[in-house]
Amino acid sequence: MNQFYQVVELIKSRLSENPDVNTVLFGRTEDKDLYKKNIYPIVHINPIDAQFTTSQVVNFSFEIAALDQRDISKELVVDKFLSNDDLQDNLNTTYAILNDLITWLRNSNNPNFIELESVQTAQPILFQDYNLLDGWVVTLSFKMPNVKKGSGGPGEPC
Repeated sequence: MNQFYQVVELIKSRLSENPDVNTVLFGRTEDKDLYKKNIYPIVHINPIDAQFTTSQVVNFSFEIAALDQRDISKELVVDKFLSNDDLQDNLNTTYAILNDLITWLRNSNNPNFIELESVQTAQPILFQDYNLLDGWVVTLSFKMPNVKKGSGGPGEPC
């Protein structure tokens, strides 16, 4: 019974393959910005809940945040729309990271029969935390068979 690990590994494996992602983190949200050696953009996987809806299916929900560090130019900028930072670039890159993950999860088949059940609206994150992070956060819900070890279910030996 390692369904939680399987869902986390599915998410992590796709994010690690993305050339725009340099660091994948898991766990407490207050820790995501404290590692001085993080290379941005980062993606943070945070578990939200697990539902025991039936004896045959388990559900897991995660907040996935794609974040990049804002760079502020010291040069005088006269364009007030674009300003003197890379906010729009950060939002574009981090949106593309989440879009790639969601599209892949919707279209992929995996040996553990993990299905992307729902995707909530992505929310922007602007100028957050200690390292001035910008990006998007989205909640993804997954469902998969509730397989007990040795039950002969999908992916399990009889």
